[in-house]
Amino acid sequence: MTILTACRPALHRLFWSVLVVASSLGAPRVVAAQGVLRDLVFTAGVSGERYEGNLPAVALPVVDSTERADAAVGELGVRGELRLAEQGSRSLSLLFDGGLRQFSASGFQLRDYAPQEWVGSGELVWTSSAGANALVRASLGTRLRSVRDRTPVPLFIEPGYRELRGGVVVALQPRPGLDLTAELAGEVTDFESLALLPQLDLLDRQSVGLELGAEWGSQRRTRLSGSLRSYRYTEQGTFDPDDPYRRDLAFRAGATWFYEGPVFAEVGVDGTLNRSNSNRPEYNAMTARALVAAPTPWGVGLQLFATITGKRYLTETPFARLVPGEEADNASLVYAQVSRPLAPNLDGALRFGWTRAETEIGNSYFQRYGASVLLNFRPWRH
Repeated sequence: MTILTACRPALHRLFWSVLVVASSLGAPRVVAAQGVLRDLVFTAGVSGERYEGNLPAVALPVVDSTERADAAVGELGVRGELRLAEQGSRSLSLLFDGGLRQFSASGFQLRDYAPQEWVGSGELVWTSSAGANALVRASLGTRLRSVRDRTPVPLFIEPGYRELRGGVVVALQPRPGLDLTAELAGEVTDFESLALLPQLDLLDRQSVGLELGAEWGSQRRTRLSGSLRSYRYTEQGTFDPDDPYRRDLAFRAGATWFYEGPVFAEVGVDGTLNRSNSNRPEYNAMTARALVAAPTPWGVGLQLFATITGKRYLTETPFARLVPGEEADNASLVYAQVSRPLAPNLDGALRFGWTRAETEIGNSYFQRYGASVLLNFRPWRH
């Protein structure tokens, strides 16, 4: 029995315990004299999705195939913030987020599938001012993910994993209108290997990175950022006795422009260079993104979002290059969303979206089309 499997019943009981307690509350209050529950949001949604592609898979025990799959999806989630302590300019908070997605998938040759995703995360965040123009933020968190009855591609679902991450951010404001940030962060990710899928261990990784950023302006703002991140894959060999395990170094630089007025707009561009002691995963990638959010005269909020990524591997090889994650750094995504308040503490949204993303095999992509209805309930908003 894995840690994820053992923890799932406890997470399930915790979710419903929080739901029962929150539903009995009419306003924010002190929780057990230990802290203040500052935010609590329950989310429910249903989706219809279509996946296209006819791709191989290396992280599944059963070989099945189709060029097109359909899925109906239901989801439940809860997220919030518990302020554990606060004194002057210092605070300690616990951020939590958990949820369940249940699929009903069809269109495959061998059988229909019913994937189930459980996710949960918790993060301790400590913030403190450091003088009149500086702020320090430190965090330590974990994320768990478990998947049952995982489908073949093109209906791609990321494997289960356990992740531990932490970081420190220092923010400075040397003069009004200019903000400087420096962030040092690291993580350890252990993918959930199964008896029939020992190759999932190949995705295990460790990383540490430094990001520097500068932002200036008021209504119209500009942000420049750059980062350097080192990855170690302790289960992936290089066939070099002097340097036996895969190591990657990723360089990223980007610029983002913001406008805040009656309409909020954001436009950005990022470039990534990934280099490795194993030439299989070396690539260059470029991403452009845009976001526009605006109210309408009918009391409905409109949001349009697009991110388009191009990626090119430096070395073309006929065998798989494992990459960790469904969206990773190379997904293209377009969606349109309309939302409006339905009650003082309830709002709803209708979203239409398209995604093109890489599977666990490098340079192999699937496409997803979907429509979703989402409800967000905040029991304390009146």
